[in-house]
Amino acid sequence: MHEFILPPKELSHFVKRIYEINIPRPSTFEENRVIPMGMGTITIVLKGNPRIKGVNGIRKFPKYALGGQYFPTFSFDSDIPLLYYGIALKPTATYKLFGIYLADIQNDFISLDQVIGEEANQIWQQLIQTKSTESRLLLLSDFMLRKVPNMTEYTHLDVVIDYIYEKKGILKVKDLCDYEDVSRRYLEKTFKKFIGFTPGQFIRQVRFNFTCSEIAAADTDGDVDQILMKFGYYDRSHFMKKFKKYHSDDLSVLTGDNPSLFKTVFSRIMRSDSENSYHP
Repeated sequence: MHEFILPPKELSHFVKRIYEINIPRPSTFEENRVIPMGMGTITIVLKGNPRIKGVNGIRKFPKYALGGQYFPTFSFDSDIPLLYYGIALKPTATYKLFGIYLADIQNDFISLDQVIGEEANQIWQQLIQTKSTESRLLLLSDFMLRKVPNMTEYTHLDVVIDYIYEKKGILKVKDLCDYEDVSRRYLEKTFKKFIGFTPGQFIRQVRFNFTCSEIAAADTDGDVDQILMKFGYYDRSHFMKKFKKYHSDDLSVLTGDNPSLFKTVFSRIMRSDSENSYHP
């Protein structure tokens, strides 16, 4: 159902991971509910008739698109088996690579050919003609490498976002100001312009996502309470108020044995021992 690669170092400031989603049967909105990731995505559909359900209603998804973050959540379905490839972009990457603020495509998507022209169809055709998952993932990595600008500015915003990921969201806005020696007002303005979230909202979202990741990887149900305490949730009911807002009132979607899409894919996009160590 899910294969992925981490980006090479040259892509580390732009891409979080490159992945395949393969659902070998029709699937429903209820099965495919996704929490906000705080990042944009490039999605290329090779098989299926996906629709996206979010705050703007239900819309047919194109065969390739640049999508923003959906808030508070979204889901998707397909009336036939679905195969697509995704590139999870770091929060400032949509602007650095394509001149598009992530804030401007929140709860929305743009057909990829509107962003990069005929190259969108070319990469789709190449993926169709390539047979193995591994080769397709590497093909997308090479595609993204060609998008990297010759000169890349590493800004205050990049530094604090990397710091938030490094700390897994277990910090406060004041910690960011102290870490990078910038004002809270500057951070508020910059986050809203580029990301569409306030720094506090982004911190809380990252913390929630890492909490879900660790719960999904826990060995026993007894580990969950320790994980919640680590991330600052008083108890399960405290955490479940937010989890229900984004997904459902049943934590077994993370703790159960069934390999749901949410458990095997989206709760783990955050996870890697090496993803947060790319400070220049």
